[in-house]
Amino acid sequence: MIFKIKNLACKYADGPVVLRVPELDIQRGELIFIVGASGIGKSTFLEALGLMNHTIFTDPDALSDMEVTFYPQSGEPIPMSQIWQKPKDELADIRSQYFSFIFQQTNLFPHFSVGENMMMSHLITGAKQKDAEEKVREVMKELDLGHDLFHKRVVEVSGGQRQRLAFVRAFTAPFEVLFADEPTGNLDPVTSRKLMTILQEHMKNPKHPKTGVLVSHDIRLAIDFADRIIPIVNYRGSKAKHGLIDLDEVLVREGKDWVYQKSKKIVSDPVQVLWDHISKQV
Repeated sequence: MIFKIKNLACKYADGPVVLRVPELDIQRGELIFIVGASGIGKSTFLEALGLMNHTIFTDPDALSDMEVTFYPQSGEPIPMSQIWQKPKDELADIRSQYFSFIFQQTNLFPHFSVGENMMMSHLITGAKQKDAEEKVREVMKELDLGHDLFHKRVVEVSGGQRQRLAFVRAFTAPFEVLFADEPTGNLDPVTSRKLMTILQEHMKNPKHPKTGVLVSHDIRLAIDFADRIIPIVNYRGSKAKHGLIDLDEVLVREGKDWVYQKSKKIVSDPVQVLWDHISKQV
């Protein structure tokens, strides 16, 4: 296990709870897709686990029962539910040590060259520039990015190239968990599938398995590449509505089949099931 989650409740400042996760375990080496309608809490889930947003607060009523723990490959477990409100530099240290990120908005630095952007995650850990450049160029070649791009400025490359460069930066960074928010949102279907194939190969290395938590609206991409698909549904209870992760709705790949995690029933048409989930939330 790499994450153990119990009674997670997220909200922003003094607003209402926007996401609840009563129970969820994430296993090391899994590639998980989070799906759901816009505004349902998908990005909030990444921000909470990835320590990305310093304005996320937990519901005071749930604090006594809440448990969110990260289990790194070495060292003591990290009780993340106790560190969300730590200073930003402490959160940044944990992120840089264990996590890597891909966003739809690539967040490349315009004043650095393409190569400098790609090597940055390596260099800040103390790696030699020669080693960092070698690794970056190797992944660039896998993603059909010409070597001539390395010394160009970010403003000189296309949006699709920038999206692939964001993959290079994420792949070559030292990490245990990759968080990705709509990582193929700006790419055509063929390129998206190629990137996901390469990502899967990198993540499933038996010597160094890595965990991926991806948010995506691309249902078919999730069906083809995920180990588990976690829909966030819109819960309407006695209080204000909010996103909810319900284990009854989670789909798990078992061989060629998709089954409901809790009931173990085979899903005959997972694409339709997931579309039904999303359409009900809109």
